[in-house]
Amino acid sequence: MTSFDFETLRVQIREAARTAFGTLRAAHPNERFYAMALYADDGAMTVCPSANSEEALQRILVDNDCTDPRDIAYTRWGTAEWAYEDQHAEGFNAVCDRLRAHVLASGDDERAIAAFGSRLNDTMVQALAELDQEGFFGTGADRQALTLFCSISDSDDAEAFEDDSAKRLNPPAVFALFKARWGASSA
Repeated sequence: MTSFDFETLRVQIREAARTAFGTLRAAHPNERFYAMALYADDGAMTVCPSANSEEALQRILVDNDCTDPRDIAYTRWGTAEWAYEDQHAEGFNAVCDRLRAHVLASGDDERAIAAFGSRLNDTMVQALAELDQEGFFGTGADRQALTLFCSISDSDDAEAFEDDSAKRLNPPAVFALFKARWGASSA
């Protein structure tokens, strides 16, 4: 697999996330966002934003007549279930184009693609961490009310990556709540 400029990618992801999440918050100023995430696909060819608010979650639960605790947890924490999944994501188009071109040029080297995906996952976490360090996601009580994490769609590695990224991106109390998100149903 040819070399890839992950530093430039990190900046592109950071700025695309800034635009997507900033536009989303501006479009919904009266909603309390509880989670914002970036996710990649298992083939390392895309990065997408996703977010949800307490108000949007309640709408989804009511619309789907969702009352089972496991379904509620899945809806609360499953990025694909969120009201604002892939919203205002235009800034990620160039990122996805670069990723797709690189992976397709590598052929069928599964080991190289897995290593590339691992680097991509770390780059997504770094991009969110930089935004967080500058206060983009709030400070104090506002920041304590928001969980940041990254995921991988359709992957057996998703939960472990979500936990690792959430631990790296959030204050300890926020991570502890996130880690317990599946409750007894995760056994």
